[in-house]
Amino acid sequence: METIEMLINEIESEILKAKKATFSSTDIVVNRNTMLELVSRFRNNYPAALKEANEITRKRDEIIAKAEEYANQVMDNAEARAKELVSETEIVKNAEAQASQIQAEAEENYRKMDYEARSLAFNILDSAEKSLKDGLVVINDRKRKLVEN
Repeated sequence: METIEMLINEIESEILKAKKATFSSTDIVVNRNTMLELVSRFRNNYPAALKEANEITRKRDEIIAKAEEYANQVMDNAEARAKELVSETEIVKNAEAQASQIQAEAEENYRKMDYEARSLAFNILDSAEKSLKDGLVVINDRKRKLVEN
């Protein structure tokens, strides 16, 4: 599988071997089809990081939905159970305490899953951003070297 770094190196190679444009010390002439094909390959490889981040976001949303569904089920079950036990005060108090504890646990699980999903998505996006910045630094450096020559 091609990496973005490999594609940047190919683009750089095409630029370095390009001929200077007539009457210009900075402009060059490159093969349009070659450059368009490289850009197309670059685009095809770049979205992999975005697709991965979108998949993580989708999974996070699923986890959140499941946690909310679970919390709702737990609350519904706790409410139904509490209604059955209304006649006995001590049992009702225990049921309410248990329902509160289950709700607190469900909310804590939800917060943890949300935090983990967000952290993972952030780290992937941060890594993709760093790779792109590194690539741009290489490109800018090569451009500057071309201008200086």
